[in-house]
Amino acid sequence: MRRLLVICAVFFTLTSWAQERYTCIPFSDRKVFDADEVLSFGISYKWGAVNTEVATARIAVENTKLGKETLFHSDVTARTAPFFDVFFKIREHFEGWFQPKTLRPEKCIRDTHEGTYAAYNRFQYDWDERIIHAYVERTSHGERNLEIPLVDCVCDVPSLVFCLRQMDVSKMDIGKPYGLHFAIDDTIFQISLINMGKETVKVKGMGQVRCNYLRCTVVKGAMFQGDEDVKIWLSDDGNQVPVAFWAPLRVGAMKGTLKAHENLLYPMTSVISK
Repeated sequence: MRRLLVICAVFFTLTSWAQERYTCIPFSDRKVFDADEVLSFGISYKWGAVNTEVATARIAVENTKLGKETLFHSDVTARTAPFFDVFFKIREHFEGWFQPKTLRPEKCIRDTHEGTYAAYNRFQYDWDERIIHAYVERTSHGERNLEIPLVDCVCDVPSLVFCLRQMDVSKMDIGKPYGLHFAIDDTIFQISLINMGKETVKVKGMGQVRCNYLRCTVVKGAMFQGDEDVKIWLSDDGNQVPVAFWAPLRVGAMKGTLKAHENLLYPMTSVISK
């Protein structure tokens, strides 16, 4: 279960950074979110007959000052429910500062506690030198100061969900992989996103929701099964908000659903029936 809620908070996993180059995901010029928005999610674990909500996640964004610049500040938290703390206690907290128009990250802080595992990241992005000045501390790995080379179309946990929402799905060919790089710890990964077209899904507490359906590949390893893709459903309306996701684990699967939202820019017209 190590790093389980990192994946929950951002709603999908990472692919290895391969040498193959993908077209970066196209961004829309239309604003899809603004300051003071808050999204809350329930995270469930399914294995056989077991289908239980084990954790919650929250994503909030606000305007803030970093030096002389006005940026978006994203606050991402995830935690196991009190009952499941007894078995495996997880606390995730990410903060990110990114540009309002380009979504380019400028700073990121990660503070992770999962059972006996802990990790702390502090990233400062230097876009002139194309370097991330990183301080990384992890259980059994010690403390390190690193310089990580920057690549195109990169994000981090606090800015990731907003990059997804800013995608212009109308410019993404069905079935074609599009790339987005992702920085965490001492590594930059590449996510491969595929537009699967429109799909209507039933979301508990919301009803039937018309969505843009995306898939992304996963890496076979200690946690992930590796022979199925992560599935993501974004509302097919002005907000393009994530309403559900599903991810295969080596044992069972993980599902997240939107529980509540505050201060969306547009009405949720994608909800077609209760």
